[in-house]
Amino acid sequence: MRIERWERHYFLTSQSGLPKLREILCLSVFPTSTVIRLYTGSTHEPSCLLLFLFGLTAAQTSNFWFILTGFLGAVFYYSLAGLKWSETKRVWYFIIFLNTMLVVFNYFLSAGSVVQGVDLTHQHVLFSIPFIGLANKLPFFVPKPLIFSVESITFMITQGLRNFGIAFLAIPIPFTTNPGLMGIAFKGMGLPDKFAYAVDLSFRFLPSVTRDFGTTLDAQRARGFEIDKLRGGIFSKIAKLAPMVVPVVIGSVVGAEDIINAMELRCFGMGKRSWLTILHPRSVDRVVMTLTLVGFFAITLLNILGNFYSTGFLHVLHIQGIPQFLLP
Repeated sequence: MRIERWERHYFLTSQSGLPKLREILCLSVFPTSTVIRLYTGSTHEPSCLLLFLFGLTAAQTSNFWFILTGFLGAVFYYSLAGLKWSETKRVWYFIIFLNTMLVVFNYFLSAGSVVQGVDLTHQHVLFSIPFIGLANKLPFFVPKPLIFSVESITFMITQGLRNFGIAFLAIPIPFTTNPGLMGIAFKGMGLPDKFAYAVDLSFRFLPSVTRDFGTTLDAQRARGFEIDKLRGGIFSKIAKLAPMVVPVVIGSVVGAEDIINAMELRCFGMGKRSWLTILHPRSVDRVVMTLTLVGFFAITLLNILGNFYSTGFLHVLHIQGIPQFLLP
């Protein structure tokens, strides 16, 4: 929906210059949020850098309060985007399902274990159920109780908050960013041209396939093909979908070859490239990126120093930080 809006505004304003295009992009998507316009109107580096460093920072600790703080910050960032539930609900359904499966399956596969290095000498066990555990000899599977404790449940909640925090930062990027500016943003972060252009093509690929699929579906329906009335077993239905799948796949392959040929004709990869569009960061952009880098290095330093201390503030990242209301 938003991508179609970007394309329509591009064709309407391509002759009036890029500054006018940027203004329309910002105002049409976020007419009231000046904070999100910061990320969409000038440069996308803060958003990408924030997502990347947040993931690296959250991976360094399983402290409940640190992860909760990052999660609340990610929720606040997501709220500034002004995205509606009707626009993102399919993505959220998938993320909720995936995150739940990852956390639950990890809990059962690890037999309710928690992060390494946490003191479990006084574990607060709530209950246990019969389960199957791994052994170092045949048959490798033995009966073993699955323990549910305050520590293990806190660790499971922390994992879920970490994954959802990353999702809250990641979703606004494709939903609020012009796909044509993705490669420029990654190039501005100092990444190679090949990687930046690969990201750019990746964001363009799915909308292109969706457009081709819709065009093919309309063309086949005009010829009498009814996709809603397929009968037979699963393999029979797959075979009958060939008039839909084959043209889309072949079109994607041909389109990829056209892009490859165009890049070879322009000697792409032979030297440093220049981009037609230049994104100039604002002062606030630099402040956001600076604070993000400072926070990342501070957490990393605190994590390293915590290995040399067993108590105190320097060891805070190496404890779970279990809320008092969860303790029996």
